[in-house]
Amino acid sequence: MLNPELTIRLICTDLPGTRFIDPYAQVRVIHGPVHLGIQKGKEVIETIPGDARKAVFQPAFRVKRLEDGTADFLGPFAQGKRGERFVYLSWGVHAREGEFHMFRRAKIQLSHLTWKSVQAHIAAAQPIVARLTLTDSRGCPLCATVKEPHIRWELRNS
Repeated sequence: MLNPELTIRLICTDLPGTRFIDPYAQVRVIHGPVHLGIQKGKEVIETIPGDARKAVFQPAFRVKRLEDGTADFLGPFAQGKRGERFVYLSWGVHAREGEFHMFRRAKIQLSHLTWKSVQAHIAAAQPIVARLTLTDSRGCPLCATVKEPHIRWELRNS
């Protein structure tokens, strides 16, 4: 099968709420009402309030095996260059005009997913699952590259 499709299910819990004072800003900044969405191309879609109990995003990718045996992820949800792909979850607020004004992003790395695991999920017709907790140690929306203990991957290997 040429460039089969794979879904990655991002199950997000422990969202920080719809309002917070940014402790990282040099001047006092209050964000609200905060929403979380997934970035598709340059657009943030499927936004949900930052106080939701759970958010689930299910981006689909075309995948292919590269010459070196690693997996590459293609499509509008894939960000970054070949060999370093990732997905963005974006934090922001909705403006009156309906625009989404992003103020932070969480980067979900895909480059560590092996071709063997990708193939196993495709063969089983099951998504790869990642469970994320999205509040940082200061009570703010988690941003930057998401690492353990904030992310846990559930992978098939055969």
